[in-house]
Amino acid sequence: MLFTGIFNGRTATVLRLLLLPVFGAAQLAAAEPSSVTHTDIELISKATDVYYLPARLGDSVEGDFLLDTGSGYLAINEKQLKALTRDSEAAYQRSERARLANGSTRSVAIYRITSLELGSCRLRDVEAAVLPGNTRPIIGMSALKKVDGFSVSFSPTPRLRLSGCEATVDTVAVR
Repeated sequence: MLFTGIFNGRTATVLRLLLLPVFGAAQLAAAEPSSVTHTDIELISKATDVYYLPARLGDSVEGDFLLDTGSGYLAINEKQLKALTRDSEAAYQRSERARLANGSTRSVAIYRITSLELGSCRLRDVEAAVLPGNTRPIIGMSALKKVDGFSVSFSPTPRLRLSGCEATVDTVAVR
């Protein structure tokens, strides 16, 4: 892809026309920049430097999830798992030893969640670790690795940008 990410708009069109005799139409058509889609999601700060974002798991679970790039997995609690399995939106995969934020280790069940919606971005088949009790849900790297790229910015307002997502029809409200 000769021009992808380097040129856009008029400049790329002019260059394609100038290079047509050299490269031929087929090669230049293949170099046409693809439309990169992205989703911006406003992050919610709850009087700390910890950020949350609205998310939906399947059709069963919706709420604010903690954004944690230090977490290896999307993490859900037992109550959320119950709702997801009731609606056939989670399937057991395996059990793993995990190191928790407090430094302790324990065995956790890993489930495959059919879909996770973040703003207008739908991620499919995301692995989630199930934590005991009513712990807060976490967006970790097993979810973030499903997109082409992501970034966090703080000005003018805190936002998470996801690139290369499948667009949703029904979206979670972006605040």
